[in-house]
Amino acid sequence: MKIVELKGDLSKKPRHLIQVVGRRTGISSDVIRAWERRYGAIISQRTDTNRRLYTDDDIEKLTLLKRAINAGRRIGDIANLSYDDLFELVMGDESNTAKSYTRPNTGTVMELFDEATAAINEMDSSRLDITLSNAVAILSTSDFLLEFLKPLHTYINDECNRGSLRYVQERFSKICIRSCLSNLSVQFRTSKEEGPKLIVGSLTSEQENLDTLMHIIVAQNIGWDVTYVGGNIPHDEMIYIANKISARAMVLAFNNSRDISRKAHEIRVIKNEAQQKDNIVLIGSEVSNFRQLADDVKALISNDLSSFRLTMERLYGLIR
Repeated sequence: MKIVELKGDLSKKPRHLIQVVGRRTGISSDVIRAWERRYGAIISQRTDTNRRLYTDDDIEKLTLLKRAINAGRRIGDIANLSYDDLFELVMGDESNTAKSYTRPNTGTVMELFDEATAAINEMDSSRLDITLSNAVAILSTSDFLLEFLKPLHTYINDECNRGSLRYVQERFSKICIRSCLSNLSVQFRTSKEEGPKLIVGSLTSEQENLDTLMHIIVAQNIGWDVTYVGGNIPHDEMIYIANKISARAMVLAFNNSRDISRKAHEIRVIKNEAQQKDNIVLIGSEVSNFRQLADDVKALISNDLSSFRLTMERLYGLIR
């Protein structure tokens, strides 16, 4: 049987042996074969020697199937869903799990948190703006981000997913938070001496995320001179601006689970072509998908704001 010619979209090219697919998805080869044979979950191509070959899209679908099964679904019920339907199902299942935010339990932070959530529920933007400003004034930058704003952001996402908050409440509250973070970023930019340059952004299909803005504040508080380019940036543009401004480090945010294989390829290209090859830091809710890649190319992974702060403090110390 002739190998399928490798043209067009890289994600649709059959190029991965079953052992590679198993390693990337955490699903055994026997299970992959069974899902293909019994349920038609994916359809492999064959080499001249009759070995199975799978595409990047197959890997992404298998990963979603595994997540759906971990949430209690049966493979026979979900095997033939389209990628989009399966993705929506998984997002719904995972959003209905236990709350991921924890209400602060210390006096001042707890009072500020309760005041902010009340303002969000009442759609009182002035009250929320004042509460955010008070939090910035009263709390240290670290406590503001880690103890107050991060739990508040998670609360908004969780309650919106459950339907306790309306979409418009999520939108207005995040606009207020974005404005607060932007003002805080300007304060850091104008109050500190010029530090080593840091480029922060997200690759194609990734959108701007408030969590990324929080990471920027952490980096600025350490002393980094941050250039933020936003989301949905082609990897060659990230390389260009990093080299143009002589950035000493690059932070890439990943909060979208789609196109993992393409993004992994682009990280490798950035690692090869950026001038500062040793200082690439990966952040975001989907960063665990790149752990093996990070080990291979010696990129750094930060799972949360606390670990990010430690990572950037260490890099800052080495560079300065």
